[in-house]
Amino acid sequence: MNVMLVDNYPKRPATATAANNLVRCFMGAGGTAGIIYVIDALGRGWTFTLVAGIVFCSTSILLVLLRYGGDWRRARMERMEAAEKAAAEKA
Repeated sequence: MNVMLVDNYPKRPATATAANNLVRCFMGAGGTAGIIYVIDALGRGWTFTLVAGIVFCSTSILLVLLRYGGDWRRARMERMEAAEKAAAEKA
């Protein structure tokens, strides 16, 4: 994920990595804070079955990235180059 972020934002890789880390840490803290309530409501077995289901469903995002990520990167780079060219022509 970090490699993809750096590839997508080559002019600001530290900002992209920092934003990724911030979101990741907030999600981890929220999950840690909330899991006890889910365990109390569902029990341990069903809670971790639910967590496994969420992880399984979220892997589809990786398949989407594998399929379309290169195209998205190429399109973004073309837009960036066009914007730079337009800015150079204005100056």
